[in-house]
Amino acid sequence: MSSSFVKRVLSRALLASLFTLISVVGVIAAVRADSSAAVVHHALSAVLWGMFALLVIVRPIPVRRSGSKIGVAAALGAQVATLVLGAVAGDSAFSGTALWVADILLAGGLIFAIASLAFLGRCFGILPDVRGLVMRGPYRFVRHPLYLGELTALLGIALGADRWALAVPLWLVCVALQLVRTGYEERSLRAEFPEYGQYAERTKRLIPGVV
Repeated sequence: MSSSFVKRVLSRALLASLFTLISVVGVIAAVRADSSAAVVHHALSAVLWGMFALLVIVRPIPVRRSGSKIGVAAALGAQVATLVLGAVAGDSAFSGTALWVADILLAGGLIFAIASLAFLGRCFGILPDVRGLVMRGPYRFVRHPLYLGELTALLGIALGADRWALAVPLWLVCVALQLVRTGYEERSLRAEFPEYGQYAERTKRLIPGVV
């Protein structure tokens, strides 16, 4: 058994365990919540973190490794920022309409992320490596729909967080890191797939019709 294989297994196990822990905390918070909006909020949060944990475990070996240290740092930084956001979110700060708005963002983003993942399949990865090219389904409208869904769901968590004044800036850090991450991912995709350039010209990066 090679040392690289052991390191890969340990890194996946550690990251997946952290996401799972936050998911369990969300389940406990949902059980203890005193309003239907809060129950929905924490339950959806738990599903999102559980999805992150599963994705970390099942991601495949890349076709092309990224040679950029900055790209790798941005990808890992986005994961760390996501974990910190989940850790500081705490209980719901609001109730009524405000919390339902956060729940809608969380649910919508989660559904969109799951739909994107269904089309992405085994091409999913954490680092800006190449595992394949997908241009169908949600990828017809934006080049990174999974990140769009994740960021939308995380915005719902941040807006509904007890410490939202800290959670919202952390969400902005996640957005910035994901934008850097997509830039390095696309460099690798352009190098591996000549048709990616034309696809990128006709398809926005993150928000349909905007950017």
